[in-house]
Amino acid sequence: MYIESMKTQPIDYNKLYAQARKLFFDTRQSYNLLDRKTESLAYLIALETGLRVSDLLKLKYNEINFNNEIDKYLFTTSIKKTKNSHTGVISNELYNYIQSFKETVKKDFGFNSEYIFYNYKTNNIYTRQWLHKRFRLLAENLGFENAGVHSIRKASAIKVLDSTGSLSIAQYHLTHKRATTTDKYLGVTQASTLEQLSKVF
Repeated sequence: MYIESMKTQPIDYNKLYAQARKLFFDTRQSYNLLDRKTESLAYLIALETGLRVSDLLKLKYNEINFNNEIDKYLFTTSIKKTKNSHTGVISNELYNYIQSFKETVKKDFGFNSEYIFYNYKTNNIYTRQWLHKRFRLLAENLGFENAGVHSIRKASAIKVLDSTGSLSIAQYHLTHKRATTTDKYLGVTQASTLEQLSKVF
């Protein structure tokens, strides 16, 4: 259903998720271990939540809680662009990664900031520029062309759309106010819509 955009090339969700998971558990000393864990966790959370970078980097530990009704962890955070609160779902596996990361940080620094992506060296939240720079290097290694951090958000939305077949759910996932915005964002065209309809009738 997704039509490739000429502006930003789509990236492989599963390929990035697998690489990010691998980096999260990588113990080599070639790159600061905590920075590596922070970077890889950012990719994993971005892939599952679809959050914009500005909202992703301000995510707090206490914004993630277990929901007994659906047996999943939910995150509820404020969206800067819409100025609204948004609730989404993350996998239990990802929650375990977050908790593991939290324990590592506390062991290294003796405390935890309320923010997941807090740079304990500079005493500030990690910057967009840092994540953009790191992702460009990773994208090159993975063979992703014309890809930036925003490509992760698109990959997340494409997975939701492909898995559910629902544009309205993808719209909710992206925190878009209008379905037409999601249409344009994902490059859904009349041709792709007719192709889907042809499978119904």
